[in-house]
Amino acid sequence: MRLPDRARTRIRDAVYLVREGGYWLVSLSLLTAGVVLLPFLPLGIGLYAVPTLLDVLDRFAARAQDRAATFSSAVIPFDRRRLTGRYSFAELAALLSAPETKRDLSWLLFHGAFAVLAALLTLALPFGAVLYVVAAPLWQLFPPEAPLELTIFVRNWGDAFLMMLLGGVYAAATWVLLPWLARRFSGATLAILSPRRYADLARRISDLSAARASALAAHAAELRRIERELHDGAQNRLVGVVMMLGLAQRAAETDPAAAVPFIGRAQDAATEALAGLRAAVHDIYPPVLDELGLGGAASALTSRSPIPTSLNVNGLLRAPAAVESAAYFVLAEALTNAAKHSGASRIDVVLRTETTSREDVLVILVNDDGRGGATAAPAGGAQAPADANGSGTGLAGIARRAAAFGGRLLLSSPDGGPTNIRVELPCAF
Repeated sequence: MRLPDRARTRIRDAVYLVREGGYWLVSLSLLTAGVVLLPFLPLGIGLYAVPTLLDVLDRFAARAQDRAATFSSAVIPFDRRRLTGRYSFAELAALLSAPETKRDLSWLLFHGAFAVLAALLTLALPFGAVLYVVAAPLWQLFPPEAPLELTIFVRNWGDAFLMMLLGGVYAAATWVLLPWLARRFSGATLAILSPRRYADLARRISDLSAARASALAAHAAELRRIERELHDGAQNRLVGVVMMLGLAQRAAETDPAAAVPFIGRAQDAATEALAGLRAAVHDIYPPVLDELGLGGAASALTSRSPIPTSLNVNGLLRAPAAVESAAYFVLAEALTNAAKHSGASRIDVVLRTETTSREDVLVILVNDDGRGGATAAPAGGAQAPADANGSGTGLAGIARRAAAFGGRLLLSSPDGGPTNIRVELPCAF
């Protein structure tokens, strides 16, 4: 490594440590707020402030983790929790005792204790090196009765040489110590904020179990839907075809001319049955996905929407067939919900692929300017609105479909609108 490269590395180390020292004030503020809040927790009053404080701490710790990971070129192989919504007293107590909260608090204590010390040392060592090397030779400019004072009074060249040597020691310490200190600080941050391996494995097992249950539920729902479509549609029409042909056969035995209308009705019923079968096949896996890809299929969906809809597919990459099929049905359901319940005058759809450190994620964004009030709660649930984008089971079905792929539905729909739907589908499910 060339000297300029090493110098840039030292500067990068110093910037990281000084920046963490700047964030020390935030750590101190959070610690102070926690200490002030602590006496009120047994009374129950302090629990109302817990979600806000934990949310700020969680965001602060997440950003520190990202800074440490960026500095050390590390990969964070897990997703941090998201604190949203309202909580009961029992849920708030569970939040306080959660492993994530304990890790965040442990890191906050570490950061509050060492961040400012590391930053001060980062600034003091190079400053001392420059001061001693530059100022010591100037001892002759000071009068004998008020000599230059560094670590000692500098009255002659021997004292000046000793101070310059001490400045060199500070410079060497800066060169050697800063990389070590920066690596240790970033490594400690990642180690404290990362879950222990057994906890990570337990979380992954829990996530996989939930995804498997969602996949089975979604599969069962799809089978029931297809069975209803075939039973109520194609099967009934085929029964009609058989009946019409039977009547035509009887009529042909006595009056061939009377059989013609029955044959025509049988032909119409067969045509309708064929259309029903095509629709059922389309609902299993739309052929347009193979022909045009997800972008083209989405364009066909948005063009049929009764509400003016814009589509942006910039940044969309090909994904596994199962993921693209799920995205197609998610978009179809979201557009149908908006058309039925939102009262919107415009819908904006964005499909893109976001690349993370772990995997590619297919993101579906559907935003409308309707009345809002949507919820992903199942129909009839306690949170189901009387009039919202999510009336019925549309958004709940989207959430289940996303969960089956290890993804999620993020919904923002305040009363009065707008409604913003974001569905994330991991491509390496």
